Amino acid sequence: MKNNTLEPKFCVSIAAPNTSKLKSSVNSAFLSGAHLVEIRLDSLNSFSINFIEELSNTHKNKLVLTFRSKHQGGLSNISESDRLQILIQLLDLKHSFKDIESDTFNRNSTLFKNEKNLIVSWHNFNITPSTNSLSVLIKNISKKLSRPTQIIKIVTYANSLNDCNKVYKLYPRFKKSKFQLLAFCMGENGSVSRILSPMLGAPFIYCSYGNKVTAPGQINIKHLKEIYSNFS
Repeated sequence: MKNNTLEPKFCVSIAAPNTSKLKSSVNSAFLSGAHLVEIRLDSLNSFSINFIEELSNTHKNKLVLTFRSKHQGGLSNISESDRLQILIQLLDLKHSFKDIESDTFNRNSTLFKNEKNLIVSWHNFNITPSTNSLSVLIKNISKKLSRPTQIIKIVTYANSLNDCNKVYKLYPRFKKSKFQLLAFCMGENGSVSRILSPMLGAPFIYCSYGNKVTAPGQINIKHLKEIYSNFS
């Protein structure tokens, strides 16, 4: 890359059906140039916390552990109480990021608010609300955060390119906040927001590896590298 200040961190998202496939996919993602790997635990047919801990210790501070709820696109049919217990167990894994949905976080903030590697995420799979509405949402989440390393992740669906502008305007509003903002749009119209988000202040960019995506509009890491190599 010609200008290292523009080089983003790539986070490859993986939804594997079993632990064997997961382990090989994680290794392949890092070999492809990923700085981080998001693991969709809700996609696994079964797993043990010991296995995830071993993976976390192998790839220290490079994994984002996510167990999505069913109503936010999760693939598991386990009960909400069982899912919460898994999320609580993940807190014991010191060498990984944990991504918790904002509604889960708000109901259980005392459990999660002191986790230094915390990502509190909010998704809208249909529209992009106004910048002001999203700002209020972010402010309400931030009130319960306690560490500057914590991240608020806002992901909306872009029905037009103007929806991306609503998200872009969030970054200057929260530039000096006590948390990090990671905001972009899903969908075909939202792909450009993924590309531009690191330049606006996002700590990393989510992408895919191979021909499998975990969200609409996700871009392959190889393609992203080609795009960024053209920036001077």
